[in-house]
Amino acid sequence: MTGSAITGCAACGGGPLVRFADLGTIPVQCGVHFATRAEATAAPLGRMTLGHCPGCGYVRNLDFDPDLLVYDTTMDTDLHHSPAFRAFSTELVKRLVERYPLHGATVLDIGCGQGEFLRELCHAAGARGLGYDAMYAGPPGPDPSGAVLHTGHAPLDGDLPPFDLVTSRHWFEHLTDPYGFLVRLRELAGDRPVHGYLEVPDAGYDLATAGWEVIYPHVSYFDGYALCRIVERAGWTVLDTGQLFAGMFRYVEFGVNTGTGTSPVTRRPAAADRDRQLAAIAGFADRHATERHRWADELDRRIAAGDRPVLWGAGSRGVQFLHLADPECRLGAVVDVNPRKWGRYLPVTGHQVTAPDTLGTLRPRSVVITNPAYRAEIGAALRRLGVTAELLVA
Repeated sequence: MTGSAITGCAACGGGPLVRFADLGTIPVQCGVHFATRAEATAAPLGRMTLGHCPGCGYVRNLDFDPDLLVYDTTMDTDLHHSPAFRAFSTELVKRLVERYPLHGATVLDIGCGQGEFLRELCHAAGARGLGYDAMYAGPPGPDPSGAVLHTGHAPLDGDLPPFDLVTSRHWFEHLTDPYGFLVRLRELAGDRPVHGYLEVPDAGYDLATAGWEVIYPHVSYFDGYALCRIVERAGWTVLDTGQLFAGMFRYVEFGVNTGTGTSPVTRRPAAADRDRQLAAIAGFADRHATERHRWADELDRRIAAGDRPVLWGAGSRGVQFLHLADPECRLGAVVDVNPRKWGRYLPVTGHQVTAPDTLGTLRPRSVVITNPAYRAEIGAALRRLGVTAELLVA
């Protein structure tokens, strides 16, 4: 089913989505890195046309085509190479262990990545874990932590053992039918007490800024209001919601059959959250166009002055930034802390990724990053490398 076949709001069930921004064609395979530049520059482009629900602020790529994307072990979206992200993930594990009865429980993690979060949660809680991800490239089967990891999508229409907590981090936004996903989980919960945790990029941040995280694999964009609406419409009770990781991420905790005395109800989004999202949507098209041209001009200016600017971060934000601001590969380098990417090439533009320690030889005057949550970490890394450069946040 293509994105154009879905015209109503997946979150609140309202009427047709209203188009508000046309980003043209953008890289489809943001999480893939290629062995040769020829392979990389031949990577596909997909159309990005954003539509929103005036009632709840839900946003979707109206031209999304799921046939363009294949999730497998060639994709690498692992963030755990970053000390800042690892620390954040550890704090999340601690939070969930403190809030929910997980000792001896079964945790279902859908979109488990390389399994780091599920392993840590099982170890800390004394829980059993079931992890599913088509991108999981590690050894399949039981892990000493108590987790069992699978390469492939979770068999929601097949045989799954009963679970007590379902978690999904940075996968929900990839789904063609996010509402149907939550409905099916609710059916699988049955009359048992089950809790849930969803984490997505926060659309309230992404649409209020340049939108480097508005990428093809992300079908849907949720702020807190829309995220809670879709959870409730699918038959769950919202227990908590908020922002994490310097406002980059949005989470919602939810449950069913948990009883009034055992569920920690704290925060819920208000109409003001929806109004802020709608304001960001209204200005996004102009803001995005302005930022992509501003950064192309900024790179021109710095290169003309003799600088060799570099981009630190070859993830989805970096791929989008390079496609929009440096399609001619004028940057001095693109570096990343993930060693699986070193020596590989990024989709469409063909930038090659190198290790951060190459900057000691290159000596750039400026380093561009696309996620301010990593600013302190990258600044400290540059100092360790002996690189004195201006750190620019795109």
